[in-house]
Amino acid sequence: MMHLSLLPLLLVIASTTINTSQLPYTLKLESIITGYNDSDGLLNTPYGAVIDSNGRIIVTDNLNNRVQVFDSNGNFLFKFGVPGYDPGGFTHPSGVTVNSNGDIIVADLHNYRIQVFDSNGVYKFQFGKPSSYDGQFAYPISVAVDSNGRIIVVDTYMHKIQVFDSNGNFLFKFGREGSGDGEFRFPTGVAVDNKDRIMVVDVWNNRVQVFDSNGNFLFKFGRGGSGDGEFMFPNGVAVDSNGNIIVADTFNNRVQVFDSNGNFLFKFGREGSEDGEFMFPTGVAVRGDTLVVVDTGNNRVQVFKLIMGETRLGNGGGRDEEKGRSILQLLDGDDGTIDVGKSVRTVVYSSMSEGNARFVWIRPDGSIARDTTKNLSNGTVEDEFIPNIEGFWRIEVELSNGSSTVERLSATVTVIPEFPYALPILAGIIAFTLLFYRRVEKTKFT
Repeated sequence: MMHLSLLPLLLVIASTTINTSQLPYTLKLESIITGYNDSDGLLNTPYGAVIDSNGRIIVTDNLNNRVQVFDSNGNFLFKFGVPGYDPGGFTHPSGVTVNSNGDIIVADLHNYRIQVFDSNGVYKFQFGKPSSYDGQFAYPISVAVDSNGRIIVVDTYMHKIQVFDSNGNFLFKFGREGSGDGEFRFPTGVAVDNKDRIMVVDVWNNRVQVFDSNGNFLFKFGRGGSGDGEFMFPNGVAVDSNGNIIVADTFNNRVQVFDSNGNFLFKFGREGSEDGEFMFPTGVAVRGDTLVVVDTGNNRVQVFKLIMGETRLGNGGGRDEEKGRSILQLLDGDDGTIDVGKSVRTVVYSSMSEGNARFVWIRPDGSIARDTTKNLSNGTVEDEFIPNIEGFWRIEVELSNGSSTVERLSATVTVIPEFPYALPILAGIIAFTLLFYRRVEKTKFT
């Protein structure tokens, strides 16, 4: 059953693809943590995730009422928590974060509290209880920690953010119900950047709001819709080391990336259950070159590697004269998406007028499908290939002047089935939504 912690109420169906004019990085799918039962390492409706300083991936396993810990490759390490109300027990844990000491901080949603564990999952302390008063909670759904160790909690049904010190003592709150600046309608995700700015996902207002460390409103971005920079009931948010803001656009079944000022950069993912596709993604987490997306509707977590570089996809373009850099461009397809069995044509516009370009086409499993070298002519060279299986394909291009490598470029192409199964997916969304609505009516906090 879809739980009220997971998805707001609306019927929407959309497909999404990579669409970008300039990427801060490209993505490579590294591993998938998957499963659907209560065995070790398997998941039942996961919601939140965080990556700790050791690269471990920590996931709230919502309907299994536990937290599971995996290594950086997605291998199961250990779990903690059991169903229940006693200290260390959970009733539908949702958000999770870690502090500078490695402590694991969990939003224990239906126990109306925050619990703190050491890095091995040993219970330390808790704070909060069911109430609308300051320092208490009505559905604490997400949690973050700033550079001073303050614990920032999203209290979704009270439409506010509460801030506590590292010991769980209430400091202050901000926000109220509404659609104006600094107001929320069922906020969910929260993240803090390296300036201690607080990013809050304002779900039913279909936007992200940004505040300073004292809770003063700075700016907002996003609106309802399925276009670039638009949201349909987003949930999780994370901030990478360069300040880019990563948002799980839940009912659009994709992830969108914005710069530190909220300007749209690119999106990735589409509706489905194949590698790189999503069904109601909720949580996102990033640390270093690792990005984790909690693919809730598929009962899995997808782990991506961020590959830094300069890439351009889509129609049009040319040499990047302003920056003096080469670019790799996709000439065929719709915003980085190609039907399986269709030809993909790429072109490199190089800052060198002559030289060699080595094209390497990499399958979703990491094996090489094609490796060819071509000569640059007037700073331009093309290659063409037909991907024969679905998933994320990578194109890597190495530019050389004959004696040494000058530049490396890369791009990711999403290869999809020619006939997506839209009707069964739509039926599933309707069923999930009806179940969710009934659940909300039965359990709404009063």
